[in-house]
Amino acid sequence: MTITNAMRSIITTALVLFLADIGLGYAGNLHNVVIISIDALHPNALREADIPTLRQLVESGTYTLKGRSTDPPKTLIAHTAMFTGMSPEKNGKTDNSWMPGQGAIEKPTIFNSAKSNKYQTGYFYSKQKLGYLVNDAIDVHRLSRDNAIDLAEAFIKTPGSHFLFLHVSGLDQVGPEYGWMSPEYLEELSFIDDYLSSLVELIKDKQQYLIIITSDHACHDKIHGSQDPEDYRLPLIICSDAVSVERYKNISFSVVGLKKIIENLLEKDVF
Repeated sequence: MTITNAMRSIITTALVLFLADIGLGYAGNLHNVVIISIDALHPNALREADIPTLRQLVESGTYTLKGRSTDPPKTLIAHTAMFTGMSPEKNGKTDNSWMPGQGAIEKPTIFNSAKSNKYQTGYFYSKQKLGYLVNDAIDVHRLSRDNAIDLAEAFIKTPGSHFLFLHVSGLDQVGPEYGWMSPEYLEELSFIDDYLSSLVELIKDKQQYLIIITSDHACHDKIHGSQDPEDYRLPLIICSDAVSVERYKNISFSVVGLKKIIENLLEKDVF
């Protein structure tokens, strides 16, 4: 049977629509949107640690050390605020605990917006309680204390456009034992930086990306989650080859506002 140009056009259109429907079509000009939360990252550590991967993102993008966590500044409470763009009082998560089998988040999150725009969505995290944030808008999710970065890299290698949230643990373990900003703490951050290098290189090689690095809370001495001002501090690094990020240089921001920052960066192409 001879295939005419009209038939080719119909077949091509059908194929494009099929790929888009299963999430293999690119959303807007940003092919990969990646948010990385490094648990318990004190902003001052970005100045003192040997972190060539993060430093490269700072130099090619923008950053601020003027972020503020939720009250109280604790992991699950802060991440729920990140995901929903709502304060703990509004999103309903005011405690820092969750176990499998308990109720999960009910408010819409950043993943709902991403999924509605044909992104493949992935969420990889290293603390069990962050499973509270899993909802139906997440295609792939996995708890892994040791291999979350590897899982994220494998996800980015799949065909299509991706929206990824990666939670990285380590500093939250070293800090309470040796102290935040201790040599051991800075060494752990250097290790995380090196571990992230392959993922960041992959994302940049694919081009048309947005990478955001932040944290849930900071700390002081060997303590976190307290009312000490240091515990509330957060960094924010934003790097992209496709959208302008200069407006976020040295801004003051709240962890609750991260969702809005993402939406502002993507609104012309995605949201």
